[in-house]
Amino acid sequence: MNIESIITHFQRMNGLEGAGMDYPVMLTIYLGVFLLSFIANVCLYVSDHGNRVVWLADQHKVIKSKFSYMAMLACTFTGVYLVGSFPIELQNTFGTWNADLFYTLGQTTIMITAGIYSLATYKKRSSVILNSLSIVVGLSTSIPMAATTILLPLNIDSELIRISSILAIIITFIVLAALSVKFNLLVKYSRINIYMFLITTITLFTTITTLDSENIDTGKILPFQGMINDEPWKELLSNPYWWYFEATVVSWSIFCGRFVAYCSNGYSVKNIIRYGTISLIILTSIWHLVSAATGYTLSFSRGWMIYTLTAFTMLGFAVTSLDSASKTLLNDLIRIFTNRKLNLKPNLFLVVIMGIIGLINIIILYTGSSKLFTMIFCLVFIPYLVKAIIYSVKFAIGKVDYNKSGTITENEYIKICNKEPDEEDCRKNVE
Repeated sequence: MNIESIITHFQRMNGLEGAGMDYPVMLTIYLGVFLLSFIANVCLYVSDHGNRVVWLADQHKVIKSKFSYMAMLACTFTGVYLVGSFPIELQNTFGTWNADLFYTLGQTTIMITAGIYSLATYKKRSSVILNSLSIVVGLSTSIPMAATTILLPLNIDSELIRISSILAIIITFIVLAALSVKFNLLVKYSRINIYMFLITTITLFTTITTLDSENIDTGKILPFQGMINDEPWKELLSNPYWWYFEATVVSWSIFCGRFVAYCSNGYSVKNIIRYGTISLIILTSIWHLVSAATGYTLSFSRGWMIYTLTAFTMLGFAVTSLDSASKTLLNDLIRIFTNRKLNLKPNLFLVVIMGIIGLINIIILYTGSSKLFTMIFCLVFIPYLVKAIIYSVKFAIGKVDYNKSGTITENEYIKICNKEPDEEDCRKNVE
């Protein structure tokens, strides 16, 4: 195999050309991680050890509202990839079943598996480094995609204006996320995002009669619709879009898993799996229903007000993803500086990371190599996820040191908080 053929292979991979089986290494790795993570989640859920409650020594706040907790998981897990789901890509498949199935199970299982492992390793230097890499890689590919999607209905012809507009939106993401982190607004913003999402969905459907449906395949309108026949299942190994999606999930599974560890105090492992999965089933089913039946790219045909509402909803989801990523990084830095008695400002390092993300965004936008960048670079995270999968299975069968697992028993939790898990803010009891 000469250099020219290798370059051609990578170019086809970046364009998701051909069948998924044309790239057997990537197909095996990324779909393999999904399937093994799913098995690990099932083991955790059916295990008695899944009743253990998350309790990190330096993260005492408990999110009392189940709705708020589910909103945070949904907004963090879906985030910018949800807003970047192009209806065109969905329409080019047998239906939206793939998106719904892989979005719910593929994303949730990998991130929860990473989250369980993060509970036991969140203080390790290697985990902090991988978390930083995950933030840089994951958001550098997905943030530009979200910005591009928001501007897509405008059909901007000038390349200079288009790029400038995308950069302006990216800067807006970063500024709003920084403010959210500074004032600890993620819980409130996550609830607002869900409300905005529901309002946008209702608005899209109430104006469906004004939609130009010429390019819509009415046979692909409902989520899971394609699952009633055999054809869609053949796409599992043939359509490269789905294993590329799993590669994208891997790119930000580390920091999302870390965020699960930071925000889940007072919730059992089973609760994390249950609430994370339920929230994504509801959210993604509705979203892909909207994407398939109407399509965000056609929202502009129904007027400026509807387009603006849709764009703001997308903006909100992108900001919460960036916020949750930044929050994990900031918590890491504060803990490290405190332990080492360093008089340094974590916010300065946060600005540096944001700057790096912005720089990579610009490079990727100009080179147009985002898919290849994700698929190749994310191989760095595979060893971590393999360890996470093995750890989760061992956790489920009682083969780990639970004193170092970041979890406590239900009885221990009740002694600390004098309440059943998942109900009250136990911060005062600990402090």
